[in-house]
Amino acid sequence: MRKRFTTRKVAIYGSMLLGFLMLESPLMLMANKIEPMVMGIPFFLVWNLVWWGFLTAVFLYAYLTNWGSAKAPSTGGKR
Repeated sequence: MRKRFTTRKVAIYGSMLLGFLMLESPLMLMANKIEPMVMGIPFFLVWNLVWWGFLTAVFLYAYLTNWGSAKAPSTGGKR
């Protein structure tokens, strides 16, 4: 049987891929500069912190929406 991806799953996977690409690909070299300073912090460090925060928010959203499960989350009750 073929898996169906919802719009939410595609958005989560796309956001994860974007975040990892911006942190781990050669695109990161665009930000490998000390100048400009952002609030006294080198731009390269700010770049990494912003994308790390973005990925953290994406993973939190994915966890809260239970995106990896095949079934919808239960509403509680006894096990």
